[in-house]
Amino acid sequence: MVKTLHESPSFSLCHDSENNWLFAQWSGLQSKATSLAACAVILQHARHVSYLKLLCDSSQALDGWNGISEWVSTNYLPQLADTGIGVIAWINARDWQTNTVISDFIQHSEKPFIATFDEGATAYEWLRHTHFVKPSTPVKQR
Repeated sequence: MVKTLHESPSFSLCHDSENNWLFAQWSGLQSKATSLAACAVILQHARHVSYLKLLCDSSQALDGWNGISEWVSTNYLPQLADTGIGVIAWINARDWQTNTVISDFIQHSEKPFIATFDEGATAYEWLRHTHFVKPSTPVKQR
């Protein structure tokens, strides 16, 4: 069952309870502001509930990432990993300029692990069959 957590004209976030992951989908023209807002929504929900996986679909997105590419790779994605998300299946944008920018920040991110796909069904199946165990927090010795 898929439950909508957030919906706007350019972005939606859902919880897929069958697979226990978040599903983020961008569509249409994006701006720096809408992209930042979407990132904030994902972080908010990822912090609220412990998710290990995220399916991102930017196949219908246009623009919006250009001014925040470095911030996404050095700030946002590490924060997302800190919430427990360890793997992301990212469906490539069909718009070549958007795809180039997204590919760039994915390439420069250290965590979480991100695999890119041209087709949604392939991304879904890969994420479904990928096993990720959240690393345990080391216990401090006294």
